[in-house]
Amino acid sequence: MKLQFDFARRIALRTFAALLTIAAAPVFAASIDISTSGGDVRVHYPENVSGSCKAVVLGVGTGMSIKGYDSLLKAISGYGHLAVVIDHESGNLTKKDANRYRNLAQEVKNNMSSWLAGRGTCTEVSNWIMGGHSAGGQAAQNAIASTPGLADAVFSIDPYDATETAHVSLPAMYWGFNLDSCFVGKEQAAAEAYRRSDSQRAFFRVERKYSFGPCGYSPKYFHCSFCDNHCPACTNCMKTPDHFFVDVAASVDNFLKAVFSGNWSKSALAISGRTPVRLFVDAEMP
Repeated sequence: MKLQFDFARRIALRTFAALLTIAAAPVFAASIDISTSGGDVRVHYPENVSGSCKAVVLGVGTGMSIKGYDSLLKAISGYGHLAVVIDHESGNLTKKDANRYRNLAQEVKNNMSSWLAGRGTCTEVSNWIMGGHSAGGQAAQNAIASTPGLADAVFSIDPYDATETAHVSLPAMYWGFNLDSCFVGKEQAAAEAYRRSDSQRAFFRVERKYSFGPCGYSPKYFHCSFCDNHCPACTNCMKTPDHFFVDVAASVDNFLKAVFSGNWSKSALAISGRTPVRLFVDAEMP
């Protein structure tokens, strides 16, 4: 009798574990590219999500294109969100033009439904979260500050030079680093953008971690870790660990839940990941 009970219990536990695995399975995603008069757009969209979605729009950094951020976008879209990267200055090295960012972002908002029509995915966008990487983050912050209604919240990854940005009054989240890298000073990037956010705000600061590799003793996480193959002339000669993208995407999902469900708190924003981060929220200063 005891053997039968133990066997039944093991089967029940395995079934429960299988159900948990299914429930936690990522959303599969696909992507499309669009070229417009205002620039280039790549959209990663969830394939098995219907109804409304939230859209996360990121402007590319200096010297980058829409082809450089697939790992991060796939991770974000895996939560059922639209993940969009825009190049508002396609063909140009610099990406600081806030007017061109605003114009392309507005074009994305106006056309997203038609671009996704017939693809069996999000039928409408409930909220727009906008930001960018490096110089694209600077352009985004200035565009959002000067254009009421362009975005519902801000998410930027190490925006630079943030000392040249305006203050934003929307909920905002930033990822940055506790070291200078890629000619970007840590105090002029995400930390400064965080200080220029006047509403609910969060800053995930990646702590210093060095290791030996093909480039010698170099940082494991740095300004261009967000990019698939790092940035031109800035690399540590090692692939960004997959868990980094997983952790950033998890923080984005937590941020969206906290902002739009009214459950804003440090505990709601915190992630349990492998990337060494310190989280600052609201009045806390880095």
